[in-house]
Order: sequence, then C-alpha cells, then structure tokens
Amino acid sequence: MDMFAPIPETSALQRGRGRTAATAAALRRASTISFYDDNADDYAATTMAIDTAERIARFAALLPRGGRVLDAGCGAGRDLIGFGAAGLRPEGLDISPSLAAIARRNSKMPVKVGDLRDPPFAPNTFDGIWAMASLLHLEPGEVRDALGRLGELLVPGGVLFASVKRGGGFARDDDGRWFALHDEAGWTKHLQAAGLDVIEIVGEPPASDAGTGSVAPGWISSLARRPK
Repeated sequence: MDMFAPIPETSALQRGRGRTAATAAALRRASTISFYDDNADDYAATTMAIDTAERIARFAALLPRGGRVLDAGCGAGRDLIGFGAAGLRPEGLDISPSLAAIARRNSKMPVKVGDLRDPPFAPNTFDGIWAMASLLHLEPGEVRDALGRLGELLVPGGVLFASVKRGGGFARDDDGRWFALHDEAGWTKHLQAAGLDVIEIVGEPPASDAGTGSVAPGWISSLARRPK
C-alpha cells in the first residue's frame, strides 16, 4: 500500500510557502508528471497486475456493444486491453509520453499524449469515458472544468466512470506524486456542475498505519451519464 502524508488545505505547503498558488500548483504537477515519466517501466509492471475486470464489466454493461471508449489517463494500457476484450473500441490518453508509448505497445490500441484539462478529441465522440485514478492529480479548481470537457466528449447518454482519492486537502506520497482529495458530497457537486447525471457514488474509508501515523486515503468511485 502506498502511504501518504496528508496536507491540510490551510497548511503553509498548500499556500506554496510564500509562493503564489499558481506556482505551487505547477510544482505539484511537475513533480507528479516527472514520477510517471521517470518510473514508467516500474509503474507499468506494478499496475498491469491489478485486476479491474469487475469494474470494467459494470461499466461496459452501460454501453452499447462496440461502443467507443476513451481511457483518460490510461497509464500502461491495462484497461485498454480489458475494454477490447469486452467488445468495446478503446482509445487511450495519457500526459506521460513514456507511459503512452508503453500503453501502445501493451494494448495495440491508439493512444495519444495529452492533458485531461484540454483533451485532444472532438465533442460527441465517445460512448464512454474511463478516468480511473487520473483526475485526482488535478487541482481542485481544475476538476469541474476538466469534467465538463470530458462530458462534452461523450455522446448524449454516454457514461463517465471516474475514481479519485477520498479525504480533504492534498496528499503527497513517498514517490513525489501529489493528489487532491475529495469527499462524496463534493465529488457529486463536481459531476453535477459539469452537467452530468450521477448514477452512483461509492466511497471507501481511509486506512491508517498505526505504526507511522501515515494515512492512505480511501477511494471514491463514480458513474455518471451525459443527459440525452
């Protein structure tokens, strides 16, 4: 389990220790992207072994057979393979060029390098969008706009799956990755503000390590639909 040091929203680090908020956000983002680029092979080896078949099946059941799916933050391509096996037509998007290259090699699917804040696709393109553990790297002020942009990529009636870490403020793991934490009520508001109808929100509580006092945030998983 990755262990995290929770960073309250009011802490000096959250305020950038005298830097502007924009500078602090840019440093968090650069640190996170650097981790994925610098550790792409190790990250791929670890994450490819994670079983997401049950969640993919639940998601696929809400989509038309042969539907077009965007894996937004596809990492090493694990779920691209799962979508193909489920009879869907997947494409990947990742901000890390190194991971995007691995995903293409692993999945044999098309994968673009790009930013979730400005995804390089036309509106009304996808029947489903899968954002597993990717939107959690965006700043709180960026999330609603990003969800809105992803929602526009869905066809009417299309479905978005998203999972983010549960909690409050920020967390930084031992690898230098930063995560914005959300609670169920706040995540629901983000989805609704993006014009999406919430299908379900499932939250898991944080787990703590009594020996160190560190906290591994739990998860929020959500399904939402673009209105027809």
